[in-house]
Amino acid sequence: MVELYRGELQLEKFKYYIIQDYNYLITMYRCFSLIASKADYKLARKALELAYLEATTEMANYEKLLSRLGLSLDYVVRVEPAPTNTAYMNFLTATCALKPPIHGLIALLPCFWSYAEIAEKHKEALARNSNELYVDWAKTYLAGEYKQLISELREIIDASINLSEVEDLTKIFVTASKYEYLFWEMSYRMESWTI
Repeated sequence: MVELYRGELQLEKFKYYIIQDYNYLITMYRCFSLIASKADYKLARKALELAYLEATTEMANYEKLLSRLGLSLDYVVRVEPAPTNTAYMNFLTATCALKPPIHGLIALLPCFWSYAEIAEKHKEALARNSNELYVDWAKTYLAGEYKQLISELREIIDASINLSEVEDLTKIFVTASKYEYLFWEMSYRMESWTI
């Protein structure tokens, strides 16, 4: 991440990340749909709003980014997700499908929250970054709208937590946070299947 925010990251590593992240985002909006299918009205509405945001705005931005990188959507959707990405997507899908809605939201929160925290930590480096592609990508996570989305998600989670589930919810949050870290490691190493 440091190299990306400084503008020093090899373009091939960024392309790899974008391809893997595109596939991850498809899983994310499916997860929001799963959450909505079993939540009460208020939570279902927010989950569907987030699914819609992912399926339209976020994906439209990614399609523009793919074009700037010289990648086609047809190519990207045919790329097999890396082992770490596959494991992360399966963890999210299983959590959202098999657990109560709050568990699913907790599993998705580290992705949103960590991007904002990383952007905030490295915003000074970003201000000196001359790589327009990286700056355009990273600015999203410093935007007020993005921070507001995280705030709303956290408020919904805080209002929905049952104190008797805190231990289980903490495990889910920590596991998802570990996957976030591993996703970045996977991207930096350009992980592939060994067999």
